[in-house]
Amino acid sequence: MTLLLLCLLVSLSAAFQFQIHSQRSRRLERTRHTTTPLFAFNEYGTESIRNILKQYGFAGRLVTLNHDDLSERPLPAELYDKGTWKLCLIKGLKLPSSSKADVVKPPLLQVLVMDDNGLFAENKVVDIGQCTFIWSDFNKSFHISTTDELVKTLQSKYSEAFQSLQSNILTTEDAMQNLYNGRIANRSRPPAKHHRYAPLTKKQIPKIAAKFPQFNHLEELLRNLVKVGEDRSSRMVDSVLAMDYLYTDFCREGDDESLVRRVIAATVLTEDATSGGRFKRRSCQFVECSSIIADGICKSTTLVNGGWIALDPSVRAGTEGRRFAAATKQPKDANTSSPVLTAADERIAHRLECLAMGDVWKNDKSENDDEEKSLELDVREALSSMALPLTADGATRALVQLGRWSQNDVENKNKKAKVIEPWSAEVIDAARKLVSFRERRQVEIASAKKKSKGKPSLIDGRVDLSSLPCVCVDAKRATFRDDSIGIRLRSSTGRKVTPASKWEILIHIADVSNIYYDGNEAQFKLLREAAERRGQSRYDLPFGPLHLLPPKALSALALSTDDNSANECVTVWAYIDERDGRLIEAGLERTIIGSPKALSFDDATNLLEIDSQNVPKSLTNTRAIITVAERNLSLWSQRRTERSETAQKREKRLATKEFISQELRAAGNVARDDGVGGSFQRSRGHRLVDSSLGLYAVAITSLMKQKKKPVPRAAGSGVDRGGRLGTAPLRRYIDGMCQKQAIAVLCGHGKPLSLDECKEASKLASRASDTVANLRSTKKRDGSTNNKQRGALHKVARHISSTGARKLKAVSSGHNNEVVILGTGAVARCRGVKGTLKGGEKLLIEVITIDPEKGLLDVRLTS
Repeated sequence: MTLLLLCLLVSLSAAFQFQIHSQRSRRLERTRHTTTPLFAFNEYGTESIRNILKQYGFAGRLVTLNHDDLSERPLPAELYDKGTWKLCLIKGLKLPSSSKADVVKPPLLQVLVMDDNGLFAENKVVDIGQCTFIWSDFNKSFHISTTDELVKTLQSKYSEAFQSLQSNILTTEDAMQNLYNGRIANRSRPPAKHHRYAPLTKKQIPKIAAKFPQFNHLEELLRNLVKVGEDRSSRMVDSVLAMDYLYTDFCREGDDESLVRRVIAATVLTEDATSGGRFKRRSCQFVECSSIIADGICKSTTLVNGGWIALDPSVRAGTEGRRFAAATKQPKDANTSSPVLTAADERIAHRLECLAMGDVWKNDKSENDDEEKSLELDVREALSSMALPLTADGATRALVQLGRWSQNDVENKNKKAKVIEPWSAEVIDAARKLVSFRERRQVEIASAKKKSKGKPSLIDGRVDLSSLPCVCVDAKRATFRDDSIGIRLRSSTGRKVTPASKWEILIHIADVSNIYYDGNEAQFKLLREAAERRGQSRYDLPFGPLHLLPPKALSALALSTDDNSANECVTVWAYIDERDGRLIEAGLERTIIGSPKALSFDDATNLLEIDSQNVPKSLTNTRAIITVAERNLSLWSQRRTERSETAQKREKRLATKEFISQELRAAGNVARDDGVGGSFQRSRGHRLVDSSLGLYAVAITSLMKQKKKPVPRAAGSGVDRGGRLGTAPLRRYIDGMCQKQAIAVLCGHGKPLSLDECKEASKLASRASDTVANLRSTKKRDGSTNNKQRGALHKVARHISSTGARKLKAVSSGHNNEVVILGTGAVARCRGVKGTLKGGEKLLIEVITIDPEKGLLDVRLTS
């Protein structure tokens, strides 16, 4: 028995050694055959490779390029060249010069590249790795017969796309963040049981690759594909997918508009990879090359299409946080106390500012959650690397250490106290200089008015309107007022008076050109740069507002309601036909106005609605001004709404916003009058101001168009959206730049901005606003729930408990897939909705999960 067992063990050992020897021999044999064409048609041919990729869910991104087809109908592709993307046409395939007839290496691509002027002017031979994404569906979707026609079409649509980007009407930050969130969530989805293929694992790759010639290449290819993810749960994005997130309205595939949108989407993805840090370029990958035809040309090749891969959130945020901490230790700029920061650093700095002002990203799913864990990872990593606590105090100390904020000694009752200013010491000092400058201007204006003996005149190139009363209508909480309304007799101007009306409407906007005017560059450059960085004021922070500029500077620039003060303004005058609301004539003037009468929205509404006999004598002139202004502006606004599709769309958006605000107030929201916290209203006072600012924007746009000069615009303020233009220079940086351009072109004050300078100003403004949008979308993603939302959820829960009905009526808010449940004010996001729901659309939703205490509400659309 023992002998038998011994013989059996010897036999097994010999068989095992023979098997190992056979495997080594096969591998050595494959290694020797280096001249075997890569994935050529043999017993392990391309079809087998395709079957492998299809089996594991990767076949959806395979693209086959045929040289003969490309020579007849070139295929558009996105090319990565010198740090940016360019549109190109793939015209053919060519083998590298080092290739031999029996050795097939990745072929080169013969392309026609579009230059910076939007013209296809340069023929190149490029590597496959330079191709980011091939528009493989183009020839099926767009039926263009000749190459010349294709070139002309692409050049024309590229030009249209470039103009759309110049107008900067897209709110790209929300779209890109939603796209990123979708890809990351897609990656974390568990494999579905009903799918025909099982996910490929890293352990399986060597075994699969060992069956094929050139197994090293196949193994590398499969490992790269596993990192990206199979088609169903891929982290890859491309310009086609990005279009669905950038645009919410339907566009038929193959239309010219879809071509423009694709170009825009490709540009936005490239810029986001540079500034947003969400996506990383992933080039096309070579799979196989078929037989070679004459002159070293490859007949066809198969590739895995590339695109952009969503970076892992923890890796991305952790790296950026550590880099930010390192940046605070770098040498400061010669002229400021702050180092030069990247776009990612600016985003972290802004999040730190919000945290220092009491804003947190707390997740209310559990009362025991550690507040520190609710902070964004980049903020936590930055504070930890700087050895600071993960609190508002830690954020404040980080900003002081960075030089973005400053700490000053202030005497109070003979005691010195440390006061933190949300500005650098240099910016605070510049604000003091601005105050002194404006005080000197008041003296100069008063002296000039005395010399004129009260007669209308020009003071330093400004029209003196200080004798005409005007009214400033704003929110009750408003601290700095930047607009007012007035009227004047048309006959007093010397211009022609017609039966249409005897009045001109005056819309005054505070003049902030002292900051942006090139002549004052040395003195106020720091204030302009501070406005560039912050971009816009924030009024929704727990510890108070975070203004565009230091309060001292804003107070000096704002309209003063003190008696006998003189305010420098930029005024649009408009002559409106009171018979039909037609705008007959308009113009722009640099003016000086007196102290406006300050009214709240409620005050203005009550004054308009009260009987004339009950108006106090002190408000008689005020009521007369706003009555004439309302009559003229209402007629103009009504005419514009009837004749302009843009105005009609805006009216629908505002009506939707008002309706949703009413529903939110049903949940217990405090009724404010400034639009913050779901308090949007449209009383007569609100409509008066809204129509006056709308007229101001329309007049500026029309006048600049007549002069054929560009205007800096913020995202969402394009002509096709009826957006505001230059109406809030105390709150938005881009409005200050718009004002600078308007008075330079229309009043001859200063040097006009070039097209490139306008574009750069728009980018700076968009970057700042995108930072805010990114922050808000992050907070929404974290599922934070306030008491008002929790109370609304209790209403929904009681309704379901009493009726048993889980299907409820709702209305879409216009923000992504967000809906508001009617009658309760509860806000939820719909599962399974791709893109953005049309604002104001009434829907029927079904409640899937609800837990008021944890703030959970999951819904989906139903019928």
